Amino acid sequence: MARLFNPQISYRPELDVRAWDDLAALVAESAPHGLFWPLVGPRRSGKTWGLRAVEAALGGDARFVELRGVERLSRVKPGAARYLLVDEPGKFIFAAGEVGPGHPRRADPTSIAGFFAWCGKLRERGLGLLIAMTPAEWAALRGRGVARQEVSDKDLQPHLGPLALAQARRLAADDPAALALLDRLALRDPRWLRNPFVARHLLHVADRGGELDAIAAGAELGDDALAGLLQRAIEGARTPADYVAMVLYEGLDDDQQAALKAVARGEPERAARDAGDALGLLVAAGLVDRPADAAPRLGDPILAEHLPPPLRIHHISDVHVGPKSALRVNQAGVGPAADKLAQGSGQGELRESYLEHVGQRRAQGSGPHLVIVSGDLTETGRAEENEAALAFLAALRERLDAHPDVDPGAPPILLVGGNHDVDWMKTRGAAGARERHRRFAEAFAAYPRPRLEEPPHSRALEVVTYASAGLAVVLLGSAEYGGEIDELLVGLVDRLAAEARAKGEAGEALAPELRRLGRLDPGLVHSADLHRLRARRWELEAPIRIAVLHHPVSPLPTITDVAPYAGLINAGAVKDALFDRRFALVLHGHQHAQWLGEERWPGHAASDHTLRIAAAPSLGSREVAEQHGYNEVLILREGDRHEVEVRTYTRSGDTWSRGPASLGPFAVE
Repeated sequence: MARLFNPQISYRPELDVRAWDDLAALVAESAPHGLFWPLVGPRRSGKTWGLRAVEAALGGDARFVELRGVERLSRVKPGAARYLLVDEPGKFIFAAGEVGPGHPRRADPTSIAGFFAWCGKLRERGLGLLIAMTPAEWAALRGRGVARQEVSDKDLQPHLGPLALAQARRLAADDPAALALLDRLALRDPRWLRNPFVARHLLHVADRGGELDAIAAGAELGDDALAGLLQRAIEGARTPADYVAMVLYEGLDDDQQAALKAVARGEPERAARDAGDALGLLVAAGLVDRPADAAPRLGDPILAEHLPPPLRIHHISDVHVGPKSALRVNQAGVGPAADKLAQGSGQGELRESYLEHVGQRRAQGSGPHLVIVSGDLTETGRAEENEAALAFLAALRERLDAHPDVDPGAPPILLVGGNHDVDWMKTRGAAGARERHRRFAEAFAAYPRPRLEEPPHSRALEVVTYASAGLAVVLLGSAEYGGEIDELLVGLVDRLAAEARAKGEAGEALAPELRRLGRLDPGLVHSADLHRLRARRWELEAPIRIAVLHHPVSPLPTITDVAPYAGLINAGAVKDALFDRRFALVLHGHQHAQWLGEERWPGHAASDHTLRIAAAPSLGSREVAEQHGYNEVLILREGDRHEVEVRTYTRSGDTWSRGPASLGPFAVE
């Protein structure tokens, strides 16, 4: 037989876990400073049950009125009642219109004035008013009413805050299995117990799913089974109750929603700064949990799933492990004395400072969950450099944080090779097209990367998808022909050197320098990869699509590069394909400069689309024209809607700090 845990059940005194005697006495024995007593709480927090409990306590002197079904306020007839208990006043406060993401509730000043006039007339007749309202309704009324003394913060005493554990346990209604489940949740995630609707909903799902019967039969509910139950409860809250829509979009105004989202994104200081009193009201209402020893977090598990913390991706580039690695201390001197002083000053590669920074950010709750490396991990791709780069990536992986939208088995580090990762000693002849990439492929075989060691027309496009996060990342090999040689020029140099050697002339000494002129080193994404990119059904894969390559797809305004083939020789074709498949963002490195940009192509088939571009500076090369740093890409999810933001970080001294430039947040189409 089904248990009485249905959260949609009408008021029944024996099932109410809160005590309302103090509220009933307040209404009956004292007068508010304003026109009414406000009972403020989120939707689905028990406001209606509170009014019904006060109605029962005051007997025939009180009348309950739900304004949602009333055509005009003048139609409300108190009769012989001395106290009017009013529910759902939003119809007479807000303008009509769509409510939801991007469509916030709008207060109607004329309607609010009419509502206060109605309350004033009732007060003149000697009626006591208790009005249950959402935080959005309270904020709308307070915005006008405080100055006119129609409402007062002093009356805001009986908040509908979270349940105490003892109250939540009474929801089990003497059912041992339900009580055992609640006690388990009190240890795992007590947020499930702080709202009577949410707790009853969970028990109802467990009842219908058989978990309560299994517990009653002596079965042990394992962690995986419990996680599955909680996920079903989250999914079940969307219909028919549509819990998120009611609580978040109908029950909160713009400032309150912004404060809630700022907390979800790990920026409570922003919520406190920008949202004014909203954050305090959300804490009092139980929607924000602010423990003494931890950062604030959402106090509602269903809203927490709808507004997960941002997925943080660090975009690093041009680490250049090798003889040109940047050092943390400028060691200009030579000899044992200089070495000793440098060691005492904390000498080491600059990339070690970045590892410490990542560890500090994780400890603060803002560490990265994924890392994307856009090439030039090493200086020359030698075996010892690859080993050091692998050690760096392993240390970095240990410092990454987990995220609810990233499967624990998903790859946390993605990379593409750069022109410095190519084996320049194996670029000549037909075999060189593939052999130049073999050493990099073997060293970094455990990481997702473009398969440039395989023939272009038969290899697969390297795509990594994080389905729950709505993210797909395509890794493009722009160093396809890195270290390419002009055979005609190099052959001519070799012939002239041989002739000089035969004649005993000294011209052969210039041959190595002349051969360097034959190094073209172009950036190019093979047309076969672009064909595969266009042919893929990206709309079925993920709404957020990010492309990664080493070479820049557009000239950087901060860098003038006169080296031959310094950029991407088919950049237009690459961007055309990315526009066509509506990619949100391109990440690249190569020029050791930090830059953010946006492009639109009028006349293109995707002329309404904006392609964002983020160039990362060098993380570890000595050869830089500006500060070392990295980019941080934030994936912000609100239910099924996604936004992306790119932030810049730079290093000054031994400190890493956020830069002034940023992109977004921008909505993903």
